[in-house]
Amino acid sequence: MSPQQTYDALQSLLGTVRVIGFPIQGVIALGAVLLALFALVPDADVGRRRALAAMAVVLGAGEVVLLWFHWRLWQLCTVVDPSTGRATLHVAISPWLESEKLYVWALLVAIMGLLMRRQRAELMQGVMFAVAALSAMAALLGQPFSNPLPSFLSQYVGYLQALSTGGQAAAQASLGMAETVAGYYNAWFMWVHPPLLFFSYAAFTVSFVATVQMILTRHSAFETTAYGWARIGYLALTLGMLLGLPWALMSWQGEAWWWSGKINMSIMMWVLYTAYLHARLYLRRQGMWKAVALLAVLSFVILVLTYTATYVVPGAHSYAMAPAASRALGFAQAVASRVTARIATRGGAG
Repeated sequence: MSPQQTYDALQSLLGTVRVIGFPIQGVIALGAVLLALFALVPDADVGRRRALAAMAVVLGAGEVVLLWFHWRLWQLCTVVDPSTGRATLHVAISPWLESEKLYVWALLVAIMGLLMRRQRAELMQGVMFAVAALSAMAALLGQPFSNPLPSFLSQYVGYLQALSTGGQAAAQASLGMAETVAGYYNAWFMWVHPPLLFFSYAAFTVSFVATVQMILTRHSAFETTAYGWARIGYLALTLGMLLGLPWALMSWQGEAWWWSGKINMSIMMWVLYTAYLHARLYLRRQGMWKAVALLAVLSFVILVLTYTATYVVPGAHSYAMAPAASRALGFAQAVASRVTARIATRGGAG
């Protein structure tokens, strides 16, 4: 397809996703409120589980729509060789980027909450609050259906607009997009590194709920449950970070990426969870449970701050693309501002 035809097809796809997904997004936001309220209902253990299951079904249905959207993006979003006009790459956008991060986190916590066995009745209330908070933020802040993948789509539309001008602009934009697709979107690491981290975030969320319950009741059984979930999360976090290292070495050559605020906060989070797991070895010492609880709470606070750092702390991890690709796409977006009017005149901006 020509750049204009691809642009038109993308606009049609976005319109379809908004029509299908916007009601789901509204149901998720409303469901988050109802889930939080239902968690407050006393002596409703069975009902709480059913409410969480219903929320998981809604989130799962939305995820199916998002997966279909990503499949259609893979079909439409290609990188074209300007000299031949043939597609050389299809862009494979993973379902845990940009506006969909919180969504995946919420879905994973909901599933883990349904799979809980130890102290399920006692922890269900806290898990429901966590799922409600994550779901509300996913729907209202992430807006995965009404405003999906804004950064990628902005980049790709800029690429299409540069491609439509031909010449040097098209060549540079194609080179930049090819580097970005090969080193970022289609990289093998993209399909293992972020999922492992979000799996760990979800496990740590359940662990945090159990820790809070332990602090409130001072019952050692909750500490055991918190430790079990933290151990699962720690294994996934460690593996995810180890897999992220070679990716960083390849993607950010020539950059001092190790000074990135997000990366340093991630290391801090790993160190704190390491300290928490090791401190638990001395749990039987007098007053040690307070130190363990403090480390558990502090670790989760740093986890939340680490996630937030992606959006507020400048650095290599805040944009996650190769320098050459960043410059080329920046050039493409500069060209885009000059040709948007032309595309709109041809009927592509409708």
